[in-house]
Amino acid sequence: MLVSSHPVSLAWVFRPDHVETDHDRAEQHAGKPVHAVGREPDNVGRVEVVLADGARVRAYRHEIILG
Repeated sequence: MLVSSHPVSLAWVFRPDHVETDHDRAEQHAGKPVHAVGREPDNVGRVEVVLADGARVRAYRHEIILG
């Protein structure tokens, strides 16, 4: 178990799957900090993600990673 007496800040970033056909989504938003993630997935398993700059994208949960 990891124990720290110092404050820890966790940040999430959007890392789009480059295998998809939507390359503009990958180019424009890759590596941006995530502000919020929706709870309910759509019919293909994506959730709404609000990036720190206000952009909204649909993403699979595996595309949101600790960064």
